[in-house]
Amino acid sequence: MRRVLPGLIAIGLVVAVAVFFADRPGMISVSWLGWHVDLAVGIAALALLVVMLVLWFVLSLFGRLVRAPKRYAGRRRDQQRLEGYRALTSGLVAIAAGDAREAERLHKRAELMFRKGALETPPLTRLLSAQAALMRGDSAKAEGEFSAMLGDPETEFLGLRGLIMQSLKRGDDATALKLTARATQLKPSTPWVLQSQLALETRAQEWRKATATLKQAVKKGAISAETGRHYQATLLIAHSRQAASETHARDALSYAAQAHGLDEGFAPAATHYAHLLRDGNKTQKGLRVLETAWAKSGHPQVAEAYNLLLASEAPVQRLKRFERLVELRPSDPESHLAAAAIALNARLWGEARRHLDRAGAQGPGPWSNRLCHLMAEAEQGEHGNSEARHTWLERAARGEADATWVCGNCGAETHGWEPLCPSCHNFDSLAWRTPDRAEGRGSDRPAPLPGTDPTHLDPTAPAAAAQGGT
Repeated sequence: MRRVLPGLIAIGLVVAVAVFFADRPGMISVSWLGWHVDLAVGIAALALLVVMLVLWFVLSLFGRLVRAPKRYAGRRRDQQRLEGYRALTSGLVAIAAGDAREAERLHKRAELMFRKGALETPPLTRLLSAQAALMRGDSAKAEGEFSAMLGDPETEFLGLRGLIMQSLKRGDDATALKLTARATQLKPSTPWVLQSQLALETRAQEWRKATATLKQAVKKGAISAETGRHYQATLLIAHSRQAASETHARDALSYAAQAHGLDEGFAPAATHYAHLLRDGNKTQKGLRVLETAWAKSGHPQVAEAYNLLLASEAPVQRLKRFERLVELRPSDPESHLAAAAIALNARLWGEARRHLDRAGAQGPGPWSNRLCHLMAEAEQGEHGNSEARHTWLERAARGEADATWVCGNCGAETHGWEPLCPSCHNFDSLAWRTPDRAEGRGSDRPAPLPGTDPTHLDPTAPAAAAQGGT
């Protein structure tokens, strides 16, 4: 209807004009340069209309001829721009596919379109240039492109991300932390920014700043609440250790208590808290803390700390104390292994063998390395049987390695737990498990804290760190 209406209006106007002149007949006389023409009014109006139409057609044709070069140039420019954007898109696809040669070719094509003026310098152009440079190993060129992005508000955040990645690759944590702080000011709710900032602050051992960042990351959903709770416990232990080294005993004890309260089964928190309580002449409370942790996790290092707190007692008395641990976890082989070690020290061979037999009967699969060593000690101590001792030691050598703290990021092994991996300095990445030495690192550990690995700057939030003995 919208298309028909203008036509109907035009027809109506023509009819009205025709009727108007038909009702008002007359003549028009024109004398010009010796010519004299007499025309009816209707014919004159029609002639005028024809002249105007011819004039409009001529002027329109002339305008088209004048604008033709510009229109042709515009269409050519649009075609080149489309070709340039196709090169950009295909280049990014080539980068994602790992085709360095194709990415470089398409990057050169996009640069040609830029020099011709068909392309401006949008984020994709610089990004393709930077990524192509990285793929051919030209870090300086890539950093130059990322740095150039900082001058444009539209590309500043993207440039910061690239520079942070490059800083992490070359191990320049200080520069990466400064850049991350700038990125946080631009987009404080972006998950990878918060995760990277937390990782860098923990590696710099800036525990207070890391605590504030962790709170923000959990609030914004960059880190899950469960994982954040475990990270918080780890940060509190680090706080406590730092306070203890600075002889701030009260603060150290307070931080340790908070860490233990967040996760009573987390062995590092329990053992650290118990040692501080012992140093403050609160050994009995320390023992209760360890008993609580043992009931929840059965971690061998909790038993070690329990034994250390009982160092002033005679071996027989200590064995009675360890029976309390056995009662808390009667079906756990670790309970009987801990009691057997104390019984061997007290030279109570019968008790030692009873616990060793129960540990062997309840443990899944072949006997553990530690159990075999304790059996070897029992054979040598009770009967002086070197041959049986040697048999047990050979059995231990063929068996699986004992559990220890293993970094889920780099696979490094360490007997003592630390907030940061001693090898790669990744935060809260140590898990208590049997090392997989065939592969160098295990696959059952949750992903490392995002931001510590430059290839994981856009990670998902990590799974919760293992609790206690996992």
